[in-house]
Amino acid sequence: MRVISMKNSNVPEGAQAVERALSILEYVASRPTPVKLGEIAESMKLHRNTAYRLARTLVAKDYLDMEDGAYTLGPMAIVLGQSQSRDNVLLRKCEPYLQQLCDTTREVTNLGILRADEVFYLGRWEDKDYRAGVFVRSGQRAPLYASALGKIFLAAMTQEERNGYYARCPWTVYTAHTIIHKEGLDEAVQRAQILGYAEDEEELSFGVRCVAVPILVNERVIAAVSIAIPTIRFTPENQSKYVALLRETTARLSKELSGHQSMNQLLT
Repeated sequence: MRVISMKNSNVPEGAQAVERALSILEYVASRPTPVKLGEIAESMKLHRNTAYRLARTLVAKDYLDMEDGAYTLGPMAIVLGQSQSRDNVLLRKCEPYLQQLCDTTREVTNLGILRADEVFYLGRWEDKDYRAGVFVRSGQRAPLYASALGKIFLAAMTQEERNGYYARCPWTVYTAHTIIHKEGLDEAVQRAQILGYAEDEEELSFGVRCVAVPILVNERVIAAVSIAIPTIRFTPENQSKYVALLRETTARLSKELSGHQSMNQLLT
């Protein structure tokens, strides 16, 4: 569990509630599943009543949603995140390609970038007329070791860089299939290097499998694209078809992005 410290002597007392509310939003956005109030209070090191009052206000303003006693990002938070993301060069360039990929597969398609030791979901596309059964939000974060996107970024690292990550890794268990040791993860990463794509076999969310492929610009992995497939619809034939579509899409994206004038703009 990631702990976000609330201690900051430079924050005026009157701004403390704002800082706490923003930290709650950041924490909820970082979690792959809905978050209970007790977890929020523990992570923020807040009294439960204080956490409740802040969360209640965020719900009232539509920045959080609550269902069955757990919190997720609300529509206002998502709208703000998408508004900012549209200004991102990488997202703007990728959006038409990944929307087309989503329309073709009728499955959730994700665009992820590396942020510290996590995957940041920069964009998400889902067919509006087809209930995918997979709920991943733009702005969400996921651990590298338990996601197909994350394994793509690990595969692009040197062995020394990966060993450093393994030493820092919290190895949180998300499902019975989560890889929770260095040897198993390194084997999965090496397989991704050989195959050119990575897999998530219900390691982050039960009932969901993913395949992911990198976007390369000048031989550098700048992002990755995944397709999330509910296990009830997963077959080896589907996986092979989706990997081929991902490779075709990312090859086209790599060609277009390689012609962009400023590489520094791609990840701003």
